[in-house]
Amino acid sequence: MSSDFDGPSSSNTGETLFGRAWLGQLDWEWLFAEGELIHYRVRATTGADLHWRVVRAAGPTSESVARRLVHEFSLRDRLSPRWALQPLALLPASAVPDGESPLLVLSDPGGQPLHALPDQPYTIDRFLHLASGATSALAEVHAHGLVHRDVKPCHLVEGTDGGVRLSGFGLSIDARASGGVTVSDSICGTLAYMSPEQSRRVERHADHRSDLYSLGMTFYEWLAGRLPFEARDAVEWVYCHVARQPPALSVYRGDIPPALSQLVLKLLAKNPDDRYQTAMDLLADLRSCTCQWRRLQDIPELGHAQRAQRGDPHRHAVISQAREREAVLAPGGCVTLLGSQDTLDLASVMKAAQALSEETEQDRLIEILMTTTLLHAGAQRALLMLVKDDAPLICAMGRDDEDGVRIDLADLTPTKAELPLSILYRVMRTQQRLVIEDVVTHPYFGDDEYLEGHLVRSVLCLPLLKQRRLIGVLYLENNLATGVFTANRTGVLELLAGQAAISLETARLRHELMAENARRQDIETALRNARAKLARVSQMTVMGELAASIAHEINQPLASMVSNAAASLRWLSRETPQVDEALSGLRDIVKEGRRAGEIVNALQSLARQGAQQRRLLLINDVIRHVVALTLVDVEQHKVLMTSHLTRSPLRVYGCEVQLQQVVLNLILNALDALSAGDQVLRRLSITSEAVHDDYLVVSVEDTGPGIALEDLGKVFNAFYTTKDKGMGMGLAICRSIVNAHGGQLYGMPARYGGATFVFTLPVAR
Repeated sequence: MSSDFDGPSSSNTGETLFGRAWLGQLDWEWLFAEGELIHYRVRATTGADLHWRVVRAAGPTSESVARRLVHEFSLRDRLSPRWALQPLALLPASAVPDGESPLLVLSDPGGQPLHALPDQPYTIDRFLHLASGATSALAEVHAHGLVHRDVKPCHLVEGTDGGVRLSGFGLSIDARASGGVTVSDSICGTLAYMSPEQSRRVERHADHRSDLYSLGMTFYEWLAGRLPFEARDAVEWVYCHVARQPPALSVYRGDIPPALSQLVLKLLAKNPDDRYQTAMDLLADLRSCTCQWRRLQDIPELGHAQRAQRGDPHRHAVISQAREREAVLAPGGCVTLLGSQDTLDLASVMKAAQALSEETEQDRLIEILMTTTLLHAGAQRALLMLVKDDAPLICAMGRDDEDGVRIDLADLTPTKAELPLSILYRVMRTQQRLVIEDVVTHPYFGDDEYLEGHLVRSVLCLPLLKQRRLIGVLYLENNLATGVFTANRTGVLELLAGQAAISLETARLRHELMAENARRQDIETALRNARAKLARVSQMTVMGELAASIAHEINQPLASMVSNAAASLRWLSRETPQVDEALSGLRDIVKEGRRAGEIVNALQSLARQGAQQRRLLLINDVIRHVVALTLVDVEQHKVLMTSHLTRSPLRVYGCEVQLQQVVLNLILNALDALSAGDQVLRRLSITSEAVHDDYLVVSVEDTGPGIALEDLGKVFNAFYTTKDKGMGMGLAICRSIVNAHGGQLYGMPARYGGATFVFTLPVAR
């Protein structure tokens, strides 16, 4: 690169087309943004019909972006404008007015990138035209010894002449080079279109067949109007390419011939050996499809593909050549990545390890472990077995289906129907991980009975150890490709398995402790229910007796009143009314009415239990008795209860049971208020103190949500309540009891939030 720019190599005089003057005579049209790069079409304002494509960084140029632009420009003599956007010049940042980014100038055939056209999904005619053009361009790329490694719709351009050309060669490599290419990027290719081998998740190196996979993703999108996979992050994108089968195109369109669908799915094979081996083979089938479609409006079969399936010797020669090229490329033909995949692995595993360490609920812990392992390892199926009494039990099964990763909890004894038992017992015995690239061809495990009904290729079986004790076994399999579980990735999974073993053991102990606590709570609940049931029976008995007493006592005066009223009416209805007799009957009615009132007053006095059960009491003894009764409820509500009781020897004269009922009701109301709120500090305070020698004062204070000021005057009214299931009688009864003892009951806001209830009782003389 010169001090100003690099122009075409044919320049001999030093005068070039592209320079500062050229930059000042352009109209800029924004086309699209691609990661850190922005693509423009620029036109000359001089009146001549001249236009170019320009690529530049979106902001200050990073080292990786600069290398991509330099690398693409270095290929200018190997790229032809017939099938590619040929680099024409690379202007350094110093030659650009804003000075932020260099500019890569490319030839421009007109037209638009094929990701921006509005008529997707394409018709069969339109698809066959674009697919043939794209494949022809890719065949030229491969014929010139390049592997593109970033084939996607925005890098395919349909020119105004109808031809399709490739762009975006910044990540390409020389298939014939002996040394590595110093091109780096966060991910080798674009996540949504990259091949499994580009993700470095399988033991294969990227070659020209990786471009065919990316082209297959593009074809699928053109026909279906969407990609075959959806993912939320980089880890899930990689998992989709390694372990998830694309849905049939017929799911989205019913007019696609099966042979054409077969062609696209062949491109998307996980194993490179199962794809088309050259772009020319693919182009031959596309041309056959085009001829059949134009003639029959149908594609009965793929002639070239059928020959290949029957053992075409040309196909075997191509495969052999491809494998030879792969062997040559293995040492240095891959792009040097600056730890990008390792960074992705470390980030995902650290995130999963943190989630495992923070989770304490066993079922949720298992789901996190299984989901993370499936996605990170690229497995289609996984089993988690926990060891109990030296025997394995399947506790979870994970698999990939149409809706994504699915985890099912289980409790099964492993059999030959679930996994290869020979692999399981080898790992349990040796407590060492076992990685098999291709189980079917393995000399020892290939005869396992499980394989008779299951096509399994890659297998990983990993022990979960804690302090050299086997806690469980994790079994993973992939039946789409061989060599999925690489050594590097397996080592990372072992780190995750170590954290999982600790978390699972902690969760097991917690589960056992919770089960014990649950049994204890069940016993306590049963006792409370029994007490409540006994109280309800007692209450119903008392109510029945009270109802019978009321009926018996009230019926007599009522019957007398009715009889006297009837007699008085008869006396008054005679021809000569007997007023004196009628007055006598009315006097009897008044008498019986007063008698009924006295009965009601007596029953009310009885309901309040009167004063006949009163005696001298220490109020602190009443409080301590109630506190002891409510300790279990206080613990279950996670409330800190404190008491500050007076040392005064003064006593009150009252009914111990009724005063205990007052204190109990106030404490239970406070617990209900604390359980309904979300306070961090749940505190209940009970105090008693003497005021001179006249009164004893008791207060119950909580830190709950408190009582609205407009409700403070109503809470002591009968049948008024702020609870969903309350009857509104508790505080009313408490006030009547305190009043009957000569005291007062008040409610007020607490000092630090919450509510305080205070009652006073006169000191006994």
